[in-house]
Amino acid sequence: MKTWEQLYSGLEDMSVKGGSDIGIVAAQTFLSYLKDNIRLGFQNEEKALEFAERLKNLKPSMGSVHNAIDDLVTILKTHQDDTQQMLILMDEYVSHYQQETNQALDKIAKLFSSLIENGDRLLTHSFTRSVLLAFENALALGKEFSVISAESRPRNEGAYFASLLAGKGLNVTLITDAAVAHYMPQATKVLVGADALYADGTIVNKMGTMNVAIVAREFHKPVYVLTITTKLYFPSLFGKRLNMEKRPVSEVLETKTDDPVISSHLTVENIFFEEVPPDYITYLVTEKGLIKPCQLLNVVLPDRKEHGIEQ
Repeated sequence: MKTWEQLYSGLEDMSVKGGSDIGIVAAQTFLSYLKDNIRLGFQNEEKALEFAERLKNLKPSMGSVHNAIDDLVTILKTHQDDTQQMLILMDEYVSHYQQETNQALDKIAKLFSSLIENGDRLLTHSFTRSVLLAFENALALGKEFSVISAESRPRNEGAYFASLLAGKGLNVTLITDAAVAHYMPQATKVLVGADALYADGTIVNKMGTMNVAIVAREFHKPVYVLTITTKLYFPSLFGKRLNMEKRPVSEVLETKTDDPVISSHLTVENIFFEEVPPDYITYLVTEKGLIKPCQLLNVVLPDRKEHGIEQ
């Protein structure tokens, strides 16, 4: 079993990929941290709350991380006087969260694979487990289709995804992000994942997704977003937005101090995520079914109340 430090490191160095899995690992990290501190006799609510904020700040654009950590903090505050009961409830929450996430991803994969038609050429951007599972499901059904994968710089998740899919026997064309407009006429459908959802149907995803969505609309291509509904960032109900994560500029441009490109006039930015408004999204493909972005709240809020979780 991994320590909380190892789990945290996987989040920090991005070896854990995909918003759904990042949410699971973040929840496991917080619980492991809390157990470790209790075992060592350092139980301190303030310290635990600081670590919760540290996790959310590490992944500021991930709705799944914010929701899972906030739910665990609620358990912490409600049962702080009964450590044993608190840990039991947290264990149950994390186990249930992981199970529900995996079940939801399977439902999404089955739903979208049913929408894939023989001869489809599907254009995607970055990496998400929901899209991977959908492709695997479609292949298992014997469907014949191909994929165009944008590289998704600067971390090249799209290139990683292309190699992964090609290894499964799927015909994949890896393209540069700048070539999306050139290849869009060849695509029959566009599909991406989401790292967070807002109440108005806006999604947050890897930088470059908005470019893909704009080009798709220009060429009249449908855009499908494969996402679990637990990524809905509930403070967005009150107009709050997530901070878009900024990564090290060295991922964009590596320079040495004596490099002539270095200049006081040069600013390098590496904003890693961006928002895509609902107008650019044709459908959200969720575990609740195929829905329009404007239907998101009608689908999610009743389910939260059924589970006794209200914001």
